[in-house]
Amino acid sequence: MKALKALVLLTALAACQPPLETPPIDDSPLQDNSDSGLVEREPDICGAAAYRERAVGQPSSVIPTLGVTRQIRVIPHGGIVTQEYSPYRMNFYLDGSGLITRVSCG
Repeated sequence: MKALKALVLLTALAACQPPLETPPIDDSPLQDNSDSGLVEREPDICGAAAYRERAVGQPSSVIPTLGVTRQIRVIPHGGIVTQEYSPYRMNFYLDGSGLITRVSCG
């Protein structure tokens, strides 16, 4: 019983503590980090630019005929993609009807 009274007393004392102060909100504008390097990726290491003109707008069935000699990844519309980035891999993005909409490294 004494333990219960002590627990109630400690709980009541804890409730009497003043609220913690919240730090003021900083309303200053965000600084521009556009030249931080985080926005930019490595240059076209995989050579995707050479295939964009021939591939974009074509059905995904042309990918094997393009002669790509490096690792590729075909990403269907709404598909789940892993987040690891490989600058040597070429990505082909498809729309809902199976047409290539974008070619990039990654």
